[in-house]
Amino acid sequence: MRIKTEYLGRVEGEAGVRFEIKNGRLAELKINIWEPPRFFEGMLVGRRYDEAPDIVARICGICPVSHMLTSIRAIEKAIWFEPGPETIAARKIMAYSQIASSHLVHLVMLALPDYEGKSSLMEMMSARDGAECGKNGETEKAKKTKKAKVKDLLKKFINVKEAFNGITQTFGGRALHPVSMVVGGFTSFPGEKEIDRLLSGLASAEDDLEDIAGLISELKPPRLETASELVCLSDDGGYAINGGRIVSDMGLDGTEEEYEELFEEKEASYSNAKKTRLRERGQIMTGALARVSLQSRWLGEKARKPAFSISLSSSSGKNPFNNIMAQAAELLHFWQECKKLLEASGAEKQKKQKFPGRPPAREGEGRALTEAPRGLLYHSYAIDRTGAIRKANIVTPTAHNYLAMEQDLRRLIEDNIDLPKERLKSLAGMLIRAYDPCFSCSVH
Repeated sequence: MRIKTEYLGRVEGEAGVRFEIKNGRLAELKINIWEPPRFFEGMLVGRRYDEAPDIVARICGICPVSHMLTSIRAIEKAIWFEPGPETIAARKIMAYSQIASSHLVHLVMLALPDYEGKSSLMEMMSARDGAECGKNGETEKAKKTKKAKVKDLLKKFINVKEAFNGITQTFGGRALHPVSMVVGGFTSFPGEKEIDRLLSGLASAEDDLEDIAGLISELKPPRLETASELVCLSDDGGYAINGGRIVSDMGLDGTEEEYEELFEEKEASYSNAKKTRLRERGQIMTGALARVSLQSRWLGEKARKPAFSISLSSSSGKNPFNNIMAQAAELLHFWQECKKLLEASGAEKQKKQKFPGRPPAREGEGRALTEAPRGLLYHSYAIDRTGAIRKANIVTPTAHNYLAMEQDLRRLIEDNIDLPKERLKSLAGMLIRAYDPCFSCSVH
């Protein structure tokens, strides 16, 4: 029996799944990321170093902030530039607001329909005609009640999304592909009134955010345990996002500078994306589940209920389906962190601060890691003395997770091999969406 999904729905980018079952056993399985490659690494060669962040932001329409932040950090390390504390705090706010916004879209729009047996949120909301009444014991009144609940969920979604987007836009100049976050700092900082407005937006979204996170934390995911090594950044100063040491649940501990000695990329003949793994160790899983599992001590009070519903002390903490529960925990955590940083932002001081201008070019190499919404994001650059980029390397979260996704899908199909064809297809899509992949990023 051959099963294939040529186009996976409710994911960012283009990919398909094919597998074959012979004599009751899984004979072959492939996740084919067929989105065309875009050659950003080659595109950067010869460009001036301060052009790179704007260029790499176009790799993704969901996580442009993460690409910009990682690029900026790698470049600043290459030219020996140290940003000031106000810049570091503002970059954290940018990262937190973007990750929260991305998680929100994934949880409500992409993942939730899987748990309702629907193809989309719109299908969840659409009312059936009278002929459908009574099916599965459901009355017309019950269907209208469901529709009203989904409409209410959408209102909450929009309210929370606007609060986080407002933060990104205010600090970055735009919510998508920011313009004021540059190598060397920010071209402008928000004033006191703008900070107050952002805090007001967060306050108005608090109850809606808790309702959404609570809804996700109550879902019942399928059972599966990954054999992948959970990998994320770690920092003794708090929940690591913009830099830190590389750690894992199996004892890995390394620096950003050691990344290319620790990791390796391999091509897949049937895909336009590479598979990244730990040298001499194997597949990894990175993203919200890895972060929450390994950095749980730093989570704020609001985040603890959905985080610990994952039962991190047991093997269920390695269930890739639980990635959505970890994203719900991070939603609450980043709300709390944004609030703290905004309250302590020193708006009047920032208002008077002027951007010192572009740092001078210096010959050097820089490597940087950050935590994007979907996990580890790596950028490295070699810059010559004129400020031109001579070499660039980018490894995205989906490339890091590609091998794990495929191996977990293999295990999922083998564990449920007697299920009907359509149910197997449904489970396959559900698992891949749990990883929240960005296939566009993977073929950068």
